[in-house]
Amino acid sequence: MIIAGIIAEYNPFHNGHLYQLNRLRETLHPDLVVVVMSGDFLQRGEPALVSKWTRTKMALQSGIDLIVELPFVYAVGKADTFARGAVALLDQLGVTHLFFSSECGQIEPFQNTLSLIQGHQDIYSMQLAHAMSQGLSYPNAHAAAYRFIAKNDPRELVDLAQPNNSLGFHYLKAIEQRNSAMIPLTMKRYETEHNDRTFEKDASVASASSIRRHLLEGAALQAIKNKIPHATCTALKNAQETYGYASWERFFPFLKYKLLSMNTDRLSEIYEIEEGIEFRLLACIRSAHSFHDFITSVKTKRYTWARLQRLAVHILTDTLKSEAKPLALNQEPDSIRLLGMNRDGQAYLALIRKKMEIPILSKIRNHRSKMLEQDIKAAQIYDYLVALGHTSHPFTETGHPPVRYDAHQKSFLGDSD
Repeated sequence: MIIAGIIAEYNPFHNGHLYQLNRLRETLHPDLVVVVMSGDFLQRGEPALVSKWTRTKMALQSGIDLIVELPFVYAVGKADTFARGAVALLDQLGVTHLFFSSECGQIEPFQNTLSLIQGHQDIYSMQLAHAMSQGLSYPNAHAAAYRFIAKNDPRELVDLAQPNNSLGFHYLKAIEQRNSAMIPLTMKRYETEHNDRTFEKDASVASASSIRRHLLEGAALQAIKNKIPHATCTALKNAQETYGYASWERFFPFLKYKLLSMNTDRLSEIYEIEEGIEFRLLACIRSAHSFHDFITSVKTKRYTWARLQRLAVHILTDTLKSEAKPLALNQEPDSIRLLGMNRDGQAYLALIRKKMEIPILSKIRNHRSKMLEQDIKAAQIYDYLVALGHTSHPFTETGHPPVRYDAHQKSFLGDSD
């Protein structure tokens, strides 16, 4: 069987994602497409625009067969952490081919780059440490160290300064570290760059960043209707009419309260708080009137916007180093959280469930682990803040069933409605 895997956030699912899925099916003709998707907080440290359940519905209606959740400790992590957790889940699910988009669009430069860095690991590590000692952020230091060892290599290499290229490189690295038989394939990113915030009115594809920006600035759905599948448009309309869209500006008062209630000793216990940044965070929060103002005032050459947003997520969710660091660095996923499936996905799970090394969880009432506790806490905080001020609340995290979709009838089944 050919089981194709995608690692995604779908924040929200748009025409570029649909194009990737169609290209995957044309290229591989897979028996099944499996997606590992981030939950309610994302790799760049943002709350998802709409919940993971809503994004699961978008993806199932657009043609994905099976969707599982990337645990919080990986989902809100650096590129290597994010990639390692996602690849581990795909490997556990028997995925044969990992398909990803990149600025490069060819797999050989990724393979050449991985080989180059592995062959010059000592020099690379020394250059990385030197670049970081000069105050560069990790992504920029990583790119600088790579450029140093790549300058005399005649092979075609990949530009690691590009965000999707960097993620793709870490996917290949994670596959090799696991000694996995999974085959990586890439396609060139379609029309827009990953964080492109421009918005061509008549274009059929826009980046997720530009779509979110327009929606959060109050643009009508009609303005982006030609850039998203019909299912996404319907799901966003329903979300807007019930709880509205989640954003850091909406969550900022709670982050500010959290920071104002802490001292530097307590803040230094938060996951990924390093190098005295806690002093700068506490100094800047007092005068900040918005999340944008706060991050702008804290940002330095060493700390990227995404890294500071991840810190903010960990502060908001009270994620401690003592809890999260051992899980993110030293532990494999200990279960697989099922978010949604169609009938093909359900049949595949029935086929492989008994062969799995870790359990597949449909509901989590009777299953607990340290990693899952982090997921539950983050999801409950997200649900609470999104529903604040409303008389009804979303499903509780421990009781929500997987979303089941009948692709032939184009309808959701049972309690997924």
